[in-house]
Amino acid sequence: MSRKERIAELDLIRGFAFLAVVYQHVIGIFIREQGLSEQTAIVYGMLFHLLKFAVPAFIFITGLVLFYNYCEKVNYIGFMRKRVTEILVPYGIWSAVYMSLQTWPQGWESSFFRTVIKNLVTGTSSYHLWFVVMIFQFYLLYPLWQKLFRFLHRLVVNRTRFVVVGALLAFVYGGLMWFSARYIPAHMADFGGGPLELYMIKYRDRNAFYYFFYFLLGGVAAVALPAFRAWIGKRWMWIAAAFCLLYGWIGYELLQVFASGSISLNVATSLKPSMFLYTVASLLGVYGLALLIGKKQLAVTHWLSLVGKYSYGAYLMHALVLTYLMKAVRGIGLFHTGVIGSLVVFVLCAAVSFFLSYGLGRLPFGALLVGAAEKKRVSEPAKKQLPHAG
Repeated sequence: MSRKERIAELDLIRGFAFLAVVYQHVIGIFIREQGLSEQTAIVYGMLFHLLKFAVPAFIFITGLVLFYNYCEKVNYIGFMRKRVTEILVPYGIWSAVYMSLQTWPQGWESSFFRTVIKNLVTGTSSYHLWFVVMIFQFYLLYPLWQKLFRFLHRLVVNRTRFVVVGALLAFVYGGLMWFSARYIPAHMADFGGGPLELYMIKYRDRNAFYYFFYFLLGGVAAVALPAFRAWIGKRWMWIAAAFCLLYGWIGYELLQVFASGSISLNVATSLKPSMFLYTVASLLGVYGLALLIGKKQLAVTHWLSLVGKYSYGAYLMHALVLTYLMKAVRGIGLFHTGVIGSLVVFVLCAAVSFFLSYGLGRLPFGALLVGAAEKKRVSEPAKKQLPHAG
């Protein structure tokens, strides 16, 4: 298989997504501060909604890259060896770091290995590591997803069939989101326990099946990349309008929860029907923004792309950076409360995490700590179209 060019805009989207994740986690800390006003809580909630594209964006990129590079054939052993080295090994190392910093209960020695295995399998060594467990499932089961995608690809012989198949998949996924957000909370007592309940109910936020639409959407972009780019460029006004309308709707849902006296970001879960539609609009909008920025070749383009390349390592360590950063700002009594404080902490956390990831990544063994930034020739989306990936 010939080596294909790196898709320039994907590093920009990774950069956007990483920054969005960091600020989400900063908001998660600041919204729990004592004496928080309702107005500030609403601002945090709306900002949180604005940033919810991040995890689906990483899933979309994963689908796009996999189907772009491995649409027809894949050497599964070599494929998985690369992913274990670049994803699981750094994940295991940083999981060990987070576990070493935890306070273990008395008598922990008897259940130490069981706890470690559980933390690694479920991604509970730190609050953000669930994502690695979820995303790795797409790699682990990629041959099955590949067969499904190729089957669907064969069905789509014209534009009408494409619309019908896409609508059916969206309907199925919307039903799955209804099951997650409406049925499960109302029928928890009906589930009798066991591994299936753990995977489908308790740990559904890290079950890759609950995010399959964004993965397959990435596949659609991969096999028709020039057309996908052109479609976004021609319909950016419709995408912007859909985004604004859906952002207003999920904001209304948020205000309903706040009006009941509850201040919680759980209403912003991605696993509900309204967030599904909003997320698709967000992804298309962020992709269009990445294409626009990529054309300009400004300083921000270079830095955002660099952040995207080292985003995995920065993601793994940013929770640790944020913990010690919050201790520091609380210690000096500055920037530990309020929206302005949250922005300052966000900038510092993102910058420190990136530079640590970049520095570690330059070491001879850096890929074991922060993953590997692929070294491929970069395509210029504004100047050159890529060949069909199918």
